[in-house]
Amino acid sequence: MTRVDTLFTGRVYHRGEFKEACIGVEDGVISFIGKEVNAPSYDEKIDFKGLFIIPGLIDIHAHLRGMGLKHKEDFFSGTCAAAAGGFTLVLDMPNTNPPTNSRLRMMEKVEEAKTQIVVDTGFFFGRPEEASEAEKLVKTHAVGLKLYPEDYSRNVQPSLVEIVNIVRRNNKKIVFHPEDFSIIEQNRKAYPEMLKGVEKHSFIRPLEAEFSALDLFYKSFGTGAHATHLTSVESITRARVNGFTYDVSVNHLTLTNNYLLALGGICKVNPPLRSPEEKQRLVESLNKGTVPILTTDHAPHTLEEKNLTLYDEIPPGIPCFETAFPAILDMFHKTGLNLHAAIKAFTRGPAEFLGDRRLVAIIEGNLANLTIFDPKEEWKVKPEEFYTKAKYSPFAGRVLKGRVKATVVRGVLVFQDGEIKVERGFGEIYGMSEY
Repeated sequence: MTRVDTLFTGRVYHRGEFKEACIGVEDGVISFIGKEVNAPSYDEKIDFKGLFIIPGLIDIHAHLRGMGLKHKEDFFSGTCAAAAGGFTLVLDMPNTNPPTNSRLRMMEKVEEAKTQIVVDTGFFFGRPEEASEAEKLVKTHAVGLKLYPEDYSRNVQPSLVEIVNIVRRNNKKIVFHPEDFSIIEQNRKAYPEMLKGVEKHSFIRPLEAEFSALDLFYKSFGTGAHATHLTSVESITRARVNGFTYDVSVNHLTLTNNYLLALGGICKVNPPLRSPEEKQRLVESLNKGTVPILTTDHAPHTLEEKNLTLYDEIPPGIPCFETAFPAILDMFHKTGLNLHAAIKAFTRGPAEFLGDRRLVAIIEGNLANLTIFDPKEEWKVKPEEFYTKAKYSPFAGRVLKGRVKATVVRGVLVFQDGEIKVERGFGEIYGMSEY
């Protein structure tokens, strides 16, 4: 090798350590790692001197909206927000309008997305109405099936078991939201029909609903699924015993139910934010390496919706692409959170979940997906400056220590110092090509 397309220099995260080094990239793939004195010649050099370079962040659970929900987020605004947060690959959920639960709707979503996305993007499909439709969906590029509490919490129909088996036979992922909807429905009856505010959210959707769902799903479908956004250490234990992989959202790692009481609907999310004690136990689990995957669960809504009065009208979800990793960096400084464990949970863990070795680390032969950050830069969170259409945040007005400075996808600088550097449609649909 005598020449590369681009040479990136900085403090590179290589084999578990940060080292002054450079990364040579050719045709979107890492072809050299080492000292600059030993580097090949290059067409372009991008010097990230003093900044930290890690594998590109991956988010396996996000909501990019689009289609009938473009007023909340579209594929351009959502992936721009992802790039600004350091994410090089994001996976979109199917609870859209209309829901992504047929081959036709999946193809419509892909057609809309591929001209808009600026980072690479994958898709889950929702529960199809018929098993025959599942047979069509598993032959698409889709990563897998996402099931919601309403799909499996009541009576598990034979058709759903057949759908799950079809997904498994085709080696697609099965991800489920673990809350027992029957418990939620029963608890909701204890409060007025026109319940105001979100103060009762944690009582309506308690930890017991999460525990019950983890066991219910196991009894209905066995092992091998993925339980998403777990909120307690006991849930992690149950998931592992039941043979599930699992993740924890940054929301539940950085926020507590005190934020819900203070900020109201902005912090309504399903499952609910838990107590400070539960949150601390999750942090300790991450520090010990028992949280293998972190997600954002980026879920934008309009501020008008989040400020509604009635409990049942306030939609759940927090937009957090642009604050997720900085909030983790801030915790590293202020609470001693294990930064290496967090990096692994946002890179290697998701890559291994996908079974994609080209994304797990900065090594020769892997894709040149990189996230560049300044661990010491302090900045005030100003939601009005976000790329997402959801211009609000639980962190609004707070000063965070640690900031994403640049994002590189397949060797191309997509985001740097607050600016998107590529045209709409630069991102690729994950699974559609040889990627």
